[in-house]
Amino acid sequence: RDGTLQQAGMNPDAADKIDAVLTEWAADTDEAFAVCVVRHGVIVLHKAYGTRDGKPMTVTTKSWMASLTKMISGTLMMMLVDQALIDLDDRADKYLPPLRGREGNKPLTIRHFYTHTNGMAWHWGSDVNDMEERIASLLPFYEVGKRYAYNGTGMELACKILEGVSGESLPNFYRNHLLGPLGCKHTHVAGASADAASVPLDMARIGQMLLSKGAYGDMRFMRPETFEKMLPERLTKVLGPDTEEVYGMGTRFFEDEGLGKGTFAHGAASAAIMRIDPENDLVVVMTRNAAGKNFEKYRPRFINAIAQGIAR
Repeated sequence: RDGTLQQAGMNPDAADKIDAVLTEWAADTDEAFAVCVVRHGVIVLHKAYGTRDGKPMTVTTKSWMASLTKMISGTLMMMLVDQALIDLDDRADKYLPPLRGREGNKPLTIRHFYTHTNGMAWHWGSDVNDMEERIASLLPFYEVGKRYAYNGTGMELACKILEGVSGESLPNFYRNHLLGPLGCKHTHVAGASADAASVPLDMARIGQMLLSKGAYGDMRFMRPETFEKMLPERLTKVLGPDTEEVYGMGTRFFEDEGLGKGTFAHGAASAAIMRIDPENDLVVVMTRNAAGKNFEKYRPRFINAIAQGIAR
């Protein structure tokens, strides 16, 4: 919502200082971007910078969210968990008949899909109608639960389960149960792992809902105890007690200087930035299509300007 910097718990000059860093960044890179910074639910800064395809970047210019899609589809899956329609430890072949009798070293579960412990590779499947049949032929060769191997294929197959359980196509489920209710009018997503296109305010709405542990305004998308299961954790349930791998249901932790412990979201190949910081009641979004020049020079300065702007 709109409000004052005081209501947001920010210093009087916070927005100006963040804007100054971003203006300098825009002048020293070849990639346009837009941002939305929100604290206590109040918009601190919502602005676009640079040009794309010869036109000024705007706050409604869609950008590629890449693997932030994983967090969005993970949210959908947790909504079904909250309604007791599925369990994270359910076997995949309970819902996908082509997989029955095809398992290799151990059965695939929904948790394996979302924690990158499914033995799969790459990112494919969102546009493949017979994905279940194709995976069935490969399943005996997958080393399920053996190691962490980052991929999007598992999540795409998991959302075949979501479609079967809900009776809705994945794009319709996004629209009817998440994007529509949140008012995300400028977000398009059809897959589960890498294809979302969005704008800062829409992503901030999703972030605010997760910051509020599944609630947004008078709506509740999942109970707080269900939301907690979405957060990153050491993957001992699937990889054993000796693993150091940490991952959630489309989420991971971030340790940016100045932000609170437990800050989470997901990374993106497009260099889109999202940080959900429960300790500081803060959501930070930057949308862009690529890192461009000098990304690592300015990203820490951007985050630090936000942290320094928090009223202490």
